[in-house]
Amino acid sequence: MRHLLCVAAAVLLSACAQQAPVKLYSGPEQPSSQVVVVQVPDTLEILDINGQPAPDANRMAGNDLRELQLQPGGYRINAYFENGYDIGGGLSHEIVRTRSATFTIDGQAGDVWLLDFAEPDNLQEAQAMEESFAGAAVNTRTGQRVATEPGPAYVSLLGQMLGSGTQSVGTSTTGIAPLGSEGAQPAAATAVAAVPVPSQAAAPEQTLPANDATLSTLKQLWLMLSPQSRQAFLDWAEQ
Repeated sequence: MRHLLCVAAAVLLSACAQQAPVKLYSGPEQPSSQVVVVQVPDTLEILDINGQPAPDANRMAGNDLRELQLQPGGYRINAYFENGYDIGGGLSHEIVRTRSATFTIDGQAGDVWLLDFAEPDNLQEAQAMEESFAGAAVNTRTGQRVATEPGPAYVSLLGQMLGSGTQSVGTSTTGIAPLGSEGAQPAAATAVAAVPVPSQAAAPEQTLPANDATLSTLKQLWLMLSPQSRQAFLDWAEQ
């Protein structure tokens, strides 16, 4: 029995380590030679791509690089650093989340780009770059490096969905289009300033995707609620 459990665990870990690339373009699946691959370190979270939220880009992938597949063309990727650090020998921990940086990519078919930055070694180094996070988009084929620009402040997935009536969530159906192409949205220059609260009777214009990014956002919101707010929400959910 122990042997079977070990084999099952090894298979599961292998499957996680070989997680498939995330397809962010519309239409049928294309071979890797016809798309642009963007490699994202596990401590980077994507805020949006070309002004369009892309929750699928933040799928959990362990400690490996996430691979995003896009159509050839130009992209402005707003991404921020987020990581947790133990404090007091693991008795508690602190999450550091930086302001975002804008990675600019002009990708050709078959290109592989890496979102590169100097990974902090400890909590103090991470805190020091909270307001000055920067890096470069690196073309691993040619060696070209494009330095980042300061990006917008962090806005949660829920905040993006509720704070703008024009943005939509990128999915395998709609996809994210290159800059300048038909269907591309203008790149977001600033963060959403306010999050309106929808009325109870109003029907939502769009729904959140059922994935890890949505679940993580909802968990964070729940933890932020007071006991009274949690009870009020549960009372509303039962109606």
